[in-house]
Amino acid sequence: MKPSTKIKKLIDSISKSPGVYRFIDKTGTVLYIGKAINLQKRVKSYYQQIHKHSIRIRKLVEQIDDIKTTVVDNELEAILLETNLIKEFRPKYNILMKDDKNFVYIKVTRNEDFPRINIVRKVLNDGALYFGPKTSATKVRKTLDVLKKIFPYRHCNLSLKEVRGKVEVTNKTIKYPCLDYHIKRCLGPCIGNCTKDEYAEIINQIIRFLKGNTEEIIFYLTKQMQESALEKKFEKAAKLRDKLNAIQEISEKQVITSPRKEDTDAIAFISQMGKVFFTLFMIRDGKLINQENFVLNAIDIEEKDSDNQEILEAFLTQYYEKTTDFPREILITQLDLSKYMEEWISEIAEKKIKIISPRQGEKKKILDLTLNNVKNFVKQNQARWQSDSARKKKALIEIMKALNLKKKPKRIECFDISHLGGTSQVASMIVFEDGAPFKKDYKKFKIKTVEDGKPDDFAAILEVIKRRSLYLTKSQTNIVVKVRKNIAKGVLDDKQIGTAEIINKEDLSVIKSIKFISKKEIVCKEFVKALTIKTKRNRVYIESRKNMTRICEQLGFQHLKKLPESLKKKRGFDYLLLNKSKYKDDKGFSLKPDLILIDGGKGQLTQGVKVLKELNLDIPVIAIAKKFEHIFVPGKKLPVIMNKNSEGLYLLQQIRDEAHRFAIQYNRKLRLKNMFK
Repeated sequence: MKPSTKIKKLIDSISKSPGVYRFIDKTGTVLYIGKAINLQKRVKSYYQQIHKHSIRIRKLVEQIDDIKTTVVDNELEAILLETNLIKEFRPKYNILMKDDKNFVYIKVTRNEDFPRINIVRKVLNDGALYFGPKTSATKVRKTLDVLKKIFPYRHCNLSLKEVRGKVEVTNKTIKYPCLDYHIKRCLGPCIGNCTKDEYAEIINQIIRFLKGNTEEIIFYLTKQMQESALEKKFEKAAKLRDKLNAIQEISEKQVITSPRKEDTDAIAFISQMGKVFFTLFMIRDGKLINQENFVLNAIDIEEKDSDNQEILEAFLTQYYEKTTDFPREILITQLDLSKYMEEWISEIAEKKIKIISPRQGEKKKILDLTLNNVKNFVKQNQARWQSDSARKKKALIEIMKALNLKKKPKRIECFDISHLGGTSQVASMIVFEDGAPFKKDYKKFKIKTVEDGKPDDFAAILEVIKRRSLYLTKSQTNIVVKVRKNIAKGVLDDKQIGTAEIINKEDLSVIKSIKFISKKEIVCKEFVKALTIKTKRNRVYIESRKNMTRICEQLGFQHLKKLPESLKKKRGFDYLLLNKSKYKDDKGFSLKPDLILIDGGKGQLTQGVKVLKELNLDIPVIAIAKKFEHIFVPGKKLPVIMNKNSEGLYLLQQIRDEAHRFAIQYNRKLRLKNMFK
């Protein structure tokens, strides 16, 4: 069974991080909740080799209409979250567990003279120290087994008490000293083999480890494992490796659970494309039991450019006016709220509620995790939109009408410039076809006409649109190149357009001494292309003046790091290579767009219009300014203002944001490369 277009889009948008996924049917009922180290890979596996799945899974897959995910930091947190959500929703296709019986705790009886360490299922108010909850009793036992070898402690039921320097044993349930003492897994306090203080030091070391100070024990195990491997005791090394993994896994800090069993709401949001996306984590009794996602339209906020404080206050008033479940505290990003907001919510809830903006610690980690999930929610929201063919069709029609286009813009190309203080200047070209990203045709450019460190976005956009548009100009197929005694002459319409020297050697061809008579760039480009065709070898070297290097690059020539011995470098020339056997024309560049979109304002639009006019290309071009989402069109002083809730504006915003993301990504990559140099 192949996934529907909608499900396929959702799967492609799912994060590859650890987390929990929920399968939902058409009625909104949660069918199944699962966990995964890689969410996307796990969800995708349900639709691969479906005939090998059990009948239960096949029935489940048939009913899936939607997929929701929650991203966490590690697998342990995913297990905890999965357990809490299963208790909340009790999905039909999950194997259900009884409440809380799957959690275990490590208990240290600090209220005894010689404390014991045991695994328990419940936390009692008995003066003992508890660590947990932990989800896997097996892993806890393995960890305690390792601890017992390194820090020999007792876990028996003997009651030991130190009286005047001597140990008294009551509740003699077993013969002592037991086997643990003889195999050096216990110091033997029952027979007075250690003092109360000596034993206390052992317990304190274990407590430090259980609180997260694992460096000492991990260093010890790693050293032992490496020594065993060097001595070729591979079985022992493997066991030590497993123990090391168990220690590292059980010692991971849990962001999802709070040891203080607090009731908390964590709220994070992102403003994007005229909408505000919210994620709210509901943490009750220290456990994340629910995640709610909301979308607020910009029209609900009084001013279009409202700041984050107004956005957050608008959400708090709307949400807590309707909710019936109030926490003790609300975690928000570092913003200043009205001093009455906390009082207002407390009055509605009929109890004191604190609003906190944590700057560090566990609460800050919970808030960061909420922010990661709202980012994931935005991606999935876009994926759902892109899987809806009716909405995409409506968006394209709205764009066509708003811009007075002759036809629906099936292929839209968008350009954006990115740099940091004028350094590593790059541009992106992204393509949307039928309202969806067409990543196969995405392109990236290094800006060459603008001096590094001196940013000029107008010149940069002029360069990149010209470089792209040159591929759309008509080929001058009637150029004739005649070669006689290595001298090539190019003729167009009985007029000589240029000359060059072609040298064919055993393993390579060289084009040099190129002279252009024609001043038209497109004619010069076609002349170089015709010269390349006339060469006899696959490896073609070209000696290019600086002003014609860009033309050669457009034809597929690449810069050389090292010249062959037969070529001598001349000052003022670039040397490039083309392997004709590998070079293929870029089909993405050969397709003509129905609309060119520029990220910018009137200045950038002017440069785009200038290029298209110079090359005699009839392609609609517009620019979109991010500040007010105004759309600038050639020949009009005032911008086109589309309805904030229109599907057409939403699509243009998606395209613009995708071009921005792709440009920044390339800029960062280039800066990192330059930094390493």
